[in-house]
Amino acid sequence: MIIQLSDDYLPEEVLHRDNQIKIIKDIFKNFKKMGMGTNMLILGVTGSGKTTIVKKVIDEENNAIYVCCSETQTPYKTIKKIFNLNISTHEQLLNKTIEKLKEDPKILIIDEIDKIKNFTQLMNSLNTIYRKTMNPIIIITPKRNILEEMPTDARKTLFFEKITLPSYNAKELKDILKSRLKTMNLEIKIGEGTINYISAIASRQGSARVLMNITLKCLQKNNFTQEFIESIYDTMMKEDWMDFVNDINETEKTFLKILLEKCSHKNEVVSETLQKEMGGLSSARISQLINTFERYSVVISRHENLGRAGGRRRFIKFASQEIFDELIKRMGYGN
Repeated sequence: MIIQLSDDYLPEEVLHRDNQIKIIKDIFKNFKKMGMGTNMLILGVTGSGKTTIVKKVIDEENNAIYVCCSETQTPYKTIKKIFNLNISTHEQLLNKTIEKLKEDPKILIIDEIDKIKNFTQLMNSLNTIYRKTMNPIIIITPKRNILEEMPTDARKTLFFEKITLPSYNAKELKDILKSRLKTMNLEIKIGEGTINYISAIASRQGSARVLMNITLKCLQKNNFTQEFIESIYDTMMKEDWMDFVNDINETEKTFLKILLEKCSHKNEVVSETLQKEMGGLSSARISQLINTFERYSVVISRHENLGRAGGRRRFIKFASQEIFDELIKRMGYGN
């Protein structure tokens, strides 16, 4: 693999993220100065540069511990990874970790926290660590509703400042790709038109990861036709849909199933209908589910005031016919 196109590559210059890098650097500076700092939640779609900007700051400031939950999977392994401690029980491990962080304070950075199997337990553990040490904690995830899923005490104590990285546009992706290509000693030269086309395709998701994956596949096959570029993108999107369907929980799957059965892209369903069909879940929980899928851009909703007789009601439908069709295909539901 060409390292400059891999996820692990840390470029000398991180483009179009100066403001976000400055905010994160300020946390490190305040921690060095005062021994305390703001807790941070970093959000953004896959490929928006979340991990890259954090690793860039770590590389320059050298005062943090980085753990990725896609590698650790469980709260115990995540806490264990902080200092690579060999302790058998979670409670003993937590106490020893707190002790070591008091001796040698570090900023804790927990990446891909949405991949953890027991999210509540991990957040409670991080809450305990923060209460005992006051070391700043930075968590990174593409999951926009992550705060809603946190235990109340952890959310209120940690009080995360939030940074949302915007998706890259085509021009920004072109700058990033050209910057990477300059560092590579390629026998194959990629023309300006091809760079423009790859950047335009990747901008559909706003993702540098999509950009790099398409470029890598083109180089491997020495094929830069528009048809081939489109085929790579289509394959990646199918894989993303499978990840999306596999990652949502059973309640969310049931919600989507009912929505698929009750409406189509063109037809709306009222939130009270979803509440009734889901066995009497609270209106607050139904609203939370709607908000979750609205953030995923799967559904759109609108409120309508029907006066005293009808009250205020919320209508929901799928964001596009393409999304509706894809969910039918992926989940096997619908009318």
